[in-house]
Amino acid sequence: MTRPDESLTATVPEASPATTEAPRRKATGRLVAMDGLRFGAAAAVLLYHFTATSTVTSYWGADPERAFPLLNEVTRYGWLGVELFFVISGFVILLSADGRGIAGFVASRVGRLFPAYWACIVLTVGLQRFWSGGRQTNLTETLVNLTMVQDLFDVTGVQVVFWTLLVELKFYLLVFVVLALGPLTRNRVLAFATIWPLAGWAAQEFGAHWLADWLVPVYAPYFAVGMLLFLAYRDGFDLVTSTLLVGGLVLCVMRVQEAAGRASDLQGVAVDPVIAVMIMLASVVAVWATTLRGRNAPPRRVAAVLGTVGALTYPVYLVHTQFGYAVIDVLAHETTRTVALVAAGALSLILAVAIHYGVERPTSTRLRRAVQAGLLRCSGALRSKGLMRAWDDVRT
Repeated sequence: MTRPDESLTATVPEASPATTEAPRRKATGRLVAMDGLRFGAAAAVLLYHFTATSTVTSYWGADPERAFPLLNEVTRYGWLGVELFFVISGFVILLSADGRGIAGFVASRVGRLFPAYWACIVLTVGLQRFWSGGRQTNLTETLVNLTMVQDLFDVTGVQVVFWTLLVELKFYLLVFVVLALGPLTRNRVLAFATIWPLAGWAAQEFGAHWLADWLVPVYAPYFAVGMLLFLAYRDGFDLVTSTLLVGGLVLCVMRVQEAAGRASDLQGVAVDPVIAVMIMLASVVAVWATTLRGRNAPPRRVAAVLGTVGALTYPVYLVHTQFGYAVIDVLAHETTRTVALVAAGALSLILAVAIHYGVERPTSTRLRRAVQAGLLRCSGALRSKGLMRAWDDVRT
């Protein structure tokens, strides 16, 4: 939703006294198991939208729990895939930002997020010319969608899932602020993972709605847990990290229990908060398990498959709702529901392959390099005027 997130290639720089308070362990290699986990989260969200949400009722011509009585018992919990995305994002974004300057971090995010996102918007606008169902946006709304911050202007997102991208962007903004203070030292990460959820909770409780909107207190604990798992991966577990991780999980449990009630109201079926909490905790354990050191690397073919599905996760997530709903709308009354469901998922995957190989691979690296070069030129211009030197003096 992670999400949209960075490649899971982990290269952690060696520590130096100037950048961290505790010795770091060097880690190299791609966390391919997490690639598979990300795709699993996207599949859960896809099945949730196709077989559990109330929105899809009009396309199936029946309530989802009646259309898929057995499958719905499981997929009604698919919304937890978004929470899993945020945990993974907390881990991966810090892994990506560690040892990287502000220009490199911003460029990596732009290059990673926008090519597939823009392609999805173009494809969806094309779909809207032939299909009258789903979300319809006018030219102005579509152009605003190109910024990825349409929700700030109360503009309808072209795809249902686009709201999660603004949550991600708010997380990136906070990471940007932390990076502006210096390297991602242990203490900075611990402070970040602690202060953010607590500040968001306080803003929500005391009615500071404008601040709560930016601190996204509903989802901050998931990112925080991911960040603490990153710290444990990089520096190892210690008492402080472990204690804060337990505290973060407690907050996540509270948020999931609240969300389960909302999910029940939205779907019109019973969403058991205990089951939801168990799924969330199992998801966190799964993220942690993918980072364990000393395990045998998977066979090359397995690693290649996991890497491929990991690369397809973001475009699948972006395109599946509008296109899936369109397929269901067209086929639900012409064939069996199972065939329509498979066709909706297959089209989402085909479009994801086209976006990844036709758009992301040719353009993402070029866009990242262009953005980074532009930011570095701006930084150089500011330094020549003494502005950046003044900030460095303040920071140190």
